[in-house]
Order: sequence, then C-alpha cells, then structure tokens
Amino acid sequence: MVITRQQLRRALGLGGAMVRGNAERKLARLPSLRPKFAWSEAAPLFALLFLGFRSVDAFYSPSTAARAVGSRSSVGNRVGVALLSSSAPAEAEGVKRGGYLDEEQLQFCKAYLNEHHKSDVLVPFVNAFSDLGATSVKKNMWMGGSYSIVDAEVVDITSDALELEATVQEGGKPKKTTVTVGLDSDPVPGMARTYSTLPQIDPLKLSVASKVPIDNFCRRMVRLCNIVKAYEATGKMIQMGVQLGGTGVGKLRNDLYLNQVPHNRYVRQYFYDMAAEASLEAAILCSNKQISNRMKITAMFPEMNPSMDSYRIGTLLELARAIAIKLAEQNLRVRVCVQGSMGVGIFTGVPKQLNGVHTLLQRMDWQSGPGEENEGMVGDFVNFGLVGKEHVVNFSDGVGDAPATQQDDVFIIICPQNMIGIECSIIGRLEEMVDAAGDRPVILLNSDLTDKVSSQGQQSIRGRQQRLDFANSFDTIYQFQNTYFSGTSYFPILGSVVKLGPLEPWVAHQRRDLVDDGGEVYLPIFFFFSVPERETLIKLISR
Repeated sequence: MVITRQQLRRALGLGGAMVRGNAERKLARLPSLRPKFAWSEAAPLFALLFLGFRSVDAFYSPSTAARAVGSRSSVGNRVGVALLSSSAPAEAEGVKRGGYLDEEQLQFCKAYLNEHHKSDVLVPFVNAFSDLGATSVKKNMWMGGSYSIVDAEVVDITSDALELEATVQEGGKPKKTTVTVGLDSDPVPGMARTYSTLPQIDPLKLSVASKVPIDNFCRRMVRLCNIVKAYEATGKMIQMGVQLGGTGVGKLRNDLYLNQVPHNRYVRQYFYDMAAEASLEAAILCSNKQISNRMKITAMFPEMNPSMDSYRIGTLLELARAIAIKLAEQNLRVRVCVQGSMGVGIFTGVPKQLNGVHTLLQRMDWQSGPGEENEGMVGDFVNFGLVGKEHVVNFSDGVGDAPATQQDDVFIIICPQNMIGIECSIIGRLEEMVDAAGDRPVILLNSDLTDKVSSQGQQSIRGRQQRLDFANSFDTIYQFQNTYFSGTSYFPILGSVVKLGPLEPWVAHQRRDLVDDGGEVYLPIFFFFSVPERETLIKLISR
C-alpha cells in the first residue's frame, strides 16, 4: 500500500503543513514513499550463455543490488541533518567466506578470458606490464622480430594480480614462462612509448566497487584494457561482472523506444528517478567533502534535446521538479534558478530555450497546496530565483518582528547558456553566484557554457581561457546522451553514453533490436573513467 506524505504527517501528528523542529527531522528520516523501478520487475530476463555471442544482452541477468547512498549528512553550514536510508550492494555469492572471488567466479573468469581474449587482452598484458615485453623490444632490435610472445593464459587471479603462463617464441623454439601482471600496473619502462599509462582509479570510486569483489576485479581489468587499447573488451568485462553477481554498472532498462515521441510516461519517470538519485548522492558526498560542490547534469534524450524538433519544455521542467522534490524530501532547502534577461538596449532578452521558463516553473503543479502530497513544500523547502549572487539566500536571525531567514542548501540552475551579442555571457553572473554559494552544491542542468562569437571580441578572445577553466570546473554527476551518426541526423539512435552517478564510470551502449520485434536492448560496449572520445565511440558503435 502506498500512502501520501500528507497521510504520513497526520499519522505522526505533524499536522497539515511542514513544520520545523523535531517533527520535521522525523519526517526527513523516512525514506521516499515514491515507488521506484525495480530491475526484478522488468520483462523476463535471459541468461547469457556465451559472453562472446554479440547479439545477446548481458544485462538480462537480474541484479538485486542498489547503488549505495550516504548516511547522515549536513550541507554547507546547515544545522539540520538528513538521515538517508539506502541499500548497500549485495555481496557476491561465496565472498563471505573471505576470498577475493569465489570458486565459481574464479573458474568462469579464467575460462572466459582464456577462451575469448587471448589475442586482444592477455598477450598485450604480457607485452605491456611484464619484463617480457621490454625484452622483446631489445632482442628484436638485433634479431629481426624472431623473439615474440605468441600466447598467454590465465593461471590464477588474486586480489592483487593475474598469474599468466606466457609462451615466448625465440628463434623458432617455443618456451613457456610464468609472469605476474598486477591489477593496478603501469606499463614497464621499456613499453612506455607503445602503451601510454592512465591514472590509477580514484580510491573513492574503487571503494564503491570493492563491496562486490567481482566489480572490483572488472573495474581494474577495464583500466588495463584501456591502456592496451582493447576498448571493445571493456564492455565484455562489464558483461562478465553482471553474469557473476555484480551490481550492473551502467545498466539501462530495455525497451525505452526513444525514437517514439512523445515518450511514454514510464520512460520519462525512469530518467527523472535516475537523475534525482544521482543528485541526492552527490549532495551527500559534497557535504562529506568527498567531491566538489560544482556539479552538472546532462540529460539529452530526444525530448530534452533543444536541437531536435521533439524538444519538450515540459519534460525539462518535470526533471527539475523531480530533482528538487527528491532533495527537499530529505530536509534540504532547494533554490531552482533560471537565468534572467541579458544584453544591451533593444538586444536585451533570454535564450529561446528559456523563454517563459521562469514563469512556467512557478505555475506548474508541485502538489504543494493544502491537503496535497507535498503540502507546504514550495515557499519553504523549494524556492525560485534567477542567476546572480543576489539570489543566494543565507541564514539570518530575525530582526524585530521579521522572521529568521533559512539559507538555501542546494542550487539547481536550469540550462545556463551564453547568447550572441554584447554583454551576453552568463559566465560572470554564474561565477559570482557559485562563489556566493560557498561550499553548497550548485547543480547545472543541461548547461551550455561554450562561447558564442560576438562583436567587440566578446566571448571569442578576451578572457577565453578563464571562461573555459570555469566551465570545466563542473563535474558530471549524471549523464544520459544518445549517439547518432552525425550531429545533425537524429535517426536512428545508435546507442548512448551514460554516467549514472557521481562515483559511477562512463559507459557507452549500443542499441540493438531483438528479432521478431521482440523489443530493443542497450548493450554495454565501452567502459571508462573519464569522458570517452567521440571517434572511439563511433568506431565501436558502428561495428
């Protein structure tokens, strides 16, 4: 049975409106009452028999784990705290006995890697991360390529390394030798020119994966695969982890049908829920000083893409509302902001995408009226404003008969963007607002902070590097963006690039249609820890 927040308040004796104090904190401790999408309730799931079979979706295997969320936290200088309930990722079967991988996982990983990834993964690993690679470079300078590593096989997997049996052919004579490749290795000095190293995985991000050892193993394998440029194998590592009880990194539900516009309501709600969960997790991490307070969300499915004729302003506002309500339900005060008019003289205005958004935002249904689900939320926990330091509200004690002012905890800025014209850069106002917010989270929703070439050298020459540095200071906490053959052709959808949380990696998917109109699936094909390059994505998705 689903009950409303209003019914819950009455049961707790909180009355009809949101009140501050102990009652407010009791309500904040309760988990969200909104029903969430459960992977176990999806369409029938199918087991992947052979990971090398490309036409099967590896994410049909169900996962009962949920993304970990923080516990008790405060935001900025706020006195109140929000107690957040969450589910820790489920442990893989057999891990409780104390091993890194259980026996089933170990045997499966060894068999799969030896069967499908000798030439593209294991042999390059031996070349890049063991002394045999450096030895082959030195000897082949004099032996004309007669020294080569022809085969490699996984013998054992520990929490620190892969144990490999490599076959070296020298002068026509094969020789087997055992090598150890650390899971956090960098290329050996002799192979540094051939294979460029990558930074170690952020310990905070790796600690999330460490709760399920198979996820930990797969993420570290992905880094090594990226170093040896085995990009296609990174997607297979994700699939392998899912099949062996992992949490489903970058998992997307099937049958989204994003080429169908308008989208189904459950599709919109699916994206709203993911973005709201990511925002809440980011706010918690920010309050714990684990990530920066400068954040951005990019949601570019067809109804959110202003370059397409399917763009729907209502979807944008509904997304902003879902994020704001999610944060407000955890006792955080949210200010939703839209940039105001910019320009000089008769050239004053706002971007077409934001025309009328400030008014629509306040007139839309927030279910905040008397007797409604979010009674009293707007005006207390959710407020509205424009972009500028004057719209940052801080706590102040009441003077005389004036009541005390509660400070804003989180700022959501909808589609900040520059315009063509004089004095039409949003960067100045936005930077002042971010500075005034201090260490409180500032979330940019679908921002476009690129320069628009204008007269008098504005937004093209003067101060360009400073503007770029400011724009790049915002870290992505959530992204869903479809990929196409070109930037002007939006059909068919090839796949997507996603980042489902502040500590989640980037995952590229390829969209595939099932036979006999059986639906569509998003199959992970690429996994990385920073924004993937477009050329690499197109090359992989087009295969």
